[in-house]
Amino acid sequence: MSVSSVSERKSEKSVLNSIDTCYKVDQQVKLMDLQAEVDLLLLKLQKLKQQKDVCTHEQSC
Repeated sequence: MSVSSVSERKSEKSVLNSIDTCYKVDQQVKLMDLQAEVDLLLLKLQKLKQQKDVCTHEQSC
């Protein structure tokens, strides 16, 4: 599983911003909530990956 780069995330956000104008306000709020949840899960995944890399590196030393 790959992790999106910062530039990809910025590109996705610009696309979402242009799409937002097509949705009703309540739908925009739901979309923003889901996007925030995705961002939080992505950060957690990155942290877990870093922890795994550190543990793997320490075991191989």
